[in-house]
Amino acid sequence: MGRYHAMNFVIPAVFEHLKAKSQVLVNGVVSFKCVQCPCIVQDFETLKTHIKSHSKESDFVCFVCDKLLSRTNILIDHIRSVHQKIRDFSCHLCKGTFSTVYNLREHMNIHTASKKHVCEVCGQAFVHKASLNLHKFSHGTPFTCNHCGKNYANPLTFKTHILENHSNLPKYVCDICGKELKTKSILQKHLVVHSNERPFVCPICNASYKMKKHLSHHHRQRHVNSKSQF
Repeated sequence: MGRYHAMNFVIPAVFEHLKAKSQVLVNGVVSFKCVQCPCIVQDFETLKTHIKSHSKESDFVCFVCDKLLSRTNILIDHIRSVHQKIRDFSCHLCKGTFSTVYNLREHMNIHTASKKHVCEVCGQAFVHKASLNLHKFSHGTPFTCNHCGKNYANPLTFKTHILENHSNLPKYVCDICGKELKTKSILQKHLVVHSNERPFVCPICNASYKMKKHLSHHHRQRHVNSKSQF
């Protein structure tokens, strides 16, 4: 992974999450299982060292949420922004803060790009035409909810409000994190995230994954010449 490993950017709270997640009981002894392969070690420091050994692999797995990422720098940015909530890139023109320099550069377009799209009603200018079209809703007749009386300028926001608050569609709620899912099957797939179950096992190297798509990705990256299919 170059000079710096993603593990070097992890704060203690995330390490505690990894420690709890990787704990297993082997013959009555508390041990730690790697989330990327079947390896089991007896102390957490050894596990942290072992995780770095995966740096030469082409599929980088976030040890917090199991998300697959293609490159080391993307994995580091993912850990910093999603799990550590680090936002140390600041815009000098406003109070905006961002987790990566790329996001900051994208934001700077708001301040530096030419604002060619002008609202004929109020004169406010926008960089993108889509932003102007969205703004135009603020000058129109508001969409009023017949159920609760709330007003919305944007029809998409109004539709989302109806679906989330006044829809008769059944909602399946995860009793662990409270997330609402549309169908029972989606809820069942979601519950795997909260368990230690890794039912999808590679028949070639025994690496295990929570989701079939992660196993398929692993197979394409690591065993591309194998005849085994998933």
